[in-house]
Amino acid sequence: MSTVQEIKTAIDRLSPGERAELERMLQGSAKTPPQTLKLPDQAERRRQIFGDKVLPNYVLLAREGKV
Repeated sequence: MSTVQEIKTAIDRLSPGERAELERMLQGSAKTPPQTLKLPDQAERRRQIFGDKVLPNYVLLAREGKV
């Protein structure tokens, strides 16, 4: 099914029970709030690994010819 008309025709062919089930499924998905994914704190992870060290930017040093 690639067009709205094809989808509408397929829905019209459903039995009343199947149509009611489809409506319940569609309404249920609309009521479900999207789950938020808690991302890890990358700055905290970096501090745990490296502490307060400042790492050199080798790209800039190479551009300046110091590496």
